[in-house]
Parts: sequence; structure tokens; C-alpha cells
Amino acid sequence: MIVYKLSINGRTGAPAYTQVNALPAGAAVALGNFDGVHRGHQQLFSKAKSAGCSSSAAWTFTRLAKPVDTVPFLTDTKAKLRLFAVCGLDYAVLEDFEAVRFQTPAAFARQYLPGQLQAGSVICGFNFRFGKGGVGDADALQAYLAPAGIPVMIEKPVLWKNRIVSSSVIRSCILDGDMDMAHELLGHPFSISFPVVRGKQLGRTIGIPTINQSFPVGHIIPKSGIYACTCNVGEDIFLGVANIGVRPTVTGGHVPVNCETHIIDYNGLLYGKEIQVNFFHRLRDEVRFEDISQLKAQVQCDIQTTVHYFETTYGG
Repeated sequence: MIVYKLSINGRTGAPAYTQVNALPAGAAVALGNFDGVHRGHQQLFSKAKSAGCSSSAAWTFTRLAKPVDTVPFLTDTKAKLRLFAVCGLDYAVLEDFEAVRFQTPAAFARQYLPGQLQAGSVICGFNFRFGKGGVGDADALQAYLAPAGIPVMIEKPVLWKNRIVSSSVIRSCILDGDMDMAHELLGHPFSISFPVVRGKQLGRTIGIPTINQSFPVGHIIPKSGIYACTCNVGEDIFLGVANIGVRPTVTGGHVPVNCETHIIDYNGLLYGKEIQVNFFHRLRDEVRFEDISQLKAQVQCDIQTTVHYFETTYGG
């Protein structure tokens, strides 16, 4: 079990997390996978913060290595920690799945939660499952913890514009390229934060420098296309144009899908740095142009379209 103290930098507003020895006794603990940290999860966190306990925490698993054909994940561990902090939680607990996967529901509820975790109260969603084989449900958790005097709050599904907010629905939006709806359901834009790797550096030679980022195995990859985005570079936020795809004009299309982003009005070198790219709106399909001059002209149009999108949608 790894425990992090979460915080927000008072000067920059940036989220931060620092590993600590243990979770303080008596915390209100929200249980779940929290993939995406969407509006439904945020409702659990609100209940944890208002539970009247000494502190609030999210409890989740460290990510397991999974075959590439399983359900893709929306947020890696670092992204979850960042979003937990943004949500105002005090702590995050990351448990090794292998350490608890074979526990019976009774052992998890009667020994692990009040003993090892020392939870003061527990919050979970209506569809929370626990114990070996996932045979324990939210009602069982409530019954198991009642003798220990640990209250369990079970939250109902969260609706947003008549749609149930769930990680699976958000995955479908992202795979369809519907970042507008994904943003609404998440309560924040879908984002990636991966190290910048070296590309062909063609963009720099034509006056439109880009950063390249590769998707980790198992991470969701949005529908190929061009997106209006913002980019967090240090303490600054820039507008950007991101291409999810294989860059067919330059590569012929025989390369893995990656994210290539032009950060508008930024020309520094970012190799090796983790840059957060936030996706707001899909502009068009990725297409192959006859030559580089046509590609450059289209990217310049995409830049203008992106600036106009943010000016009209968010007031600049």
C-alpha cells in the first residue's frame, strides 16, 4: 500500500502529491477504480470531504499490466493523483491488486478496512464490487462494517444531461472523437501527459514546430484526427493543435499512432519533459496531402480555426 499526501500549490495552483508513511486513522475513504475521475467519482469525493472525518482519501489500485486487447484505461496513476488533488482530497491510497485480490469480502470489510486502513467512514458507488471474484457488493459492505460502527455511504448513479456518467460511456466518446461530450461527462477535458520524444523535426524546418508523444500500452487512443487543445508547459498554458494518427503525408502511414502537437506561440525545446495536452474539440479527419506545402497550409488553417474556437467558446 502506497499513501500520498495531496495538495495544491498556493502560488501556481498546480496539483502536487508527496508519498507519506500512512493514511491518518479515521479518514473518510472513497473506494473505487476511478478511471477518468469523472463527475460520478467527484460526487463520491464530495461526500468524503463532507463526512465529518479528520481527512478525506481516495482508495484505488495501482494499475496492473494488462493484455492489449482489454478495456483501455483513461487515466494512468499520475493523472489520477493529479485529479484527486484537484478535487480537493487530502490523501490517495494506492493498493497493489495482488495484495487483496484473494481476500474474501468478509476479510476485506472486517479486517482490511477497519484494521490496515483504519477508515473512519467509507463511500462507494452503487455498483462497487469487492472481495475474491468481485462477489461482494455495496450492500454487503454496509452490512459487514455496521458492527464496527463504520458508516458506509452508497451513492446512486450520476446523470448529466440525461446520460449516466460512467467510464465506459466516456471511453466511447473518446473513441468516437467526441471530446466535447467527454469533457462534459468528465467535468474536465480529456488529457494526456507523456514524455516528449524525438520525431523527424520536419515541423521545425517549415516553421511549425511540434512535440511528439507516444501512447503507453493499454492507454486509450482517441479517434484519429486533428484536435483543438491546450498545452500545460511549466506554469503556462498555451493553445495547441494536436494530430492523433500516423502523419501519412510524412510517414506514408507505416508507423504507430502517436500524438503530434503544435503549441501555438511556443518555440522552446521540450524533449524528455512530460507535457499535458488537453483535448477540447475535434476539428477534422487526418488526411494525406500531395506535398509538404499543402500540409503546411492546412496546419495554418487549423491554427486559425483553433484560435477562433477558443475565442468563441471560452472567450479567448
